[in-house]
Amino acid sequence: MVDLTPSLAWALATGGPWPDPAALPGDARFMALALEEGLKGVGLASPNPPVGCVLVKDGRVVGGGVHTRAGDPHAEIMALRDAEIRGEDVHGGTAYVTLEPCCHHGRTGPCTLALLQAGLARVVVGVRDPNPRVDGGGLAILRAQGLAVEEGVLGEACARFHAPFFKLIRTGLPWVSLKLALGSDGALGPEGRPTPVTPPAIQQLGHALRRASEAIVVGRHTAEVDDPQLTDRWPAPTAPHRTFYRVVLDREGRVPPTARVWQAVQGQPALRAVTGDPQPLRGVEDLHLPPGPGGCSLRHLLHELAALGVGRVLVEGGGDLARAFLDQGLADEFHRFQAEAPAGGPAVLLTLPAAWRLQASAGWPGGRWEVWR
Repeated sequence: MVDLTPSLAWALATGGPWPDPAALPGDARFMALALEEGLKGVGLASPNPPVGCVLVKDGRVVGGGVHTRAGDPHAEIMALRDAEIRGEDVHGGTAYVTLEPCCHHGRTGPCTLALLQAGLARVVVGVRDPNPRVDGGGLAILRAQGLAVEEGVLGEACARFHAPFFKLIRTGLPWVSLKLALGSDGALGPEGRPTPVTPPAIQQLGHALRRASEAIVVGRHTAEVDDPQLTDRWPAPTAPHRTFYRVVLDREGRVPPTARVWQAVQGQPALRAVTGDPQPLRGVEDLHLPPGPGGCSLRHLLHELAALGVGRVLVEGGGDLARAFLDQGLADEFHRFQAEAPAGGPAVLLTLPAAWRLQASAGWPGGRWEVWR
């Protein structure tokens, strides 16, 4: 099993591990570089996809870009600007893009037009965009204008990378990642008291999952027992426009106002999901949800978060909440931090979907991180 490092933690948190450009030839190598560009936009671009793009001429990368904010220029435009800053001529070159270039006017102009105006001769695309406003239209426009177009290079990796966006487009729901730290006995620790299962260094690497998401969700019990802040503490600084929502399912408003999660944090607002009308909390917005199995409607919660621009949700605690997301078919992947020592307390019994498989794993002295989807 490979050792867990910060770069691997980020890869696992974003759907990887990802192809190594140095190990690949030709088009696959440059598409892997485009994926590396795209990784810079995860957690920043939602509800848009974090598309990556590199421009290549005479076998050399002359520009690169990533989409990092809805309403800002897309990856293709950023790559063209990068080439211009470098003083590179892209005429006759090739664009490698993880997702099909857009062909419609939104908050920005169509990328197909920008690629045509730049005089590129070829466009290589990882995966087609399922957005009904694109869905093959971008490729058709480029081909009709005489560009050589190739689709499906590193297609599986690009589809996996953009899976959260695809789900949002097709269902209106954000991507849901479950995370639990369990002992060798499958338990979270004795009931009623916080029990660290992983060492601090591994807990810090686990924050990659928060950085890759736009919202974190926990249940009332976790908020009361662990008294967490639920903040994004990934070591690398993030763009000032990033918003990370801290959500507590507190149906009756029982988590006390002194809880650390309610403390104001710049760029990381706290939300309280309720089903009734509890006493308001200063500085905390309430999401009023209809009742549902086990408390409130989790599907409604996801729709509310999607309306806020959230494309990825991390469900971090506790076991009952993870089970509810699984039982209602609302989870997309499970990140299990499994320690070699027992944690104590009752075992968390989860039934993963039959189609899910172990996708990746990494280890540290005393445990492993497994990704199931």
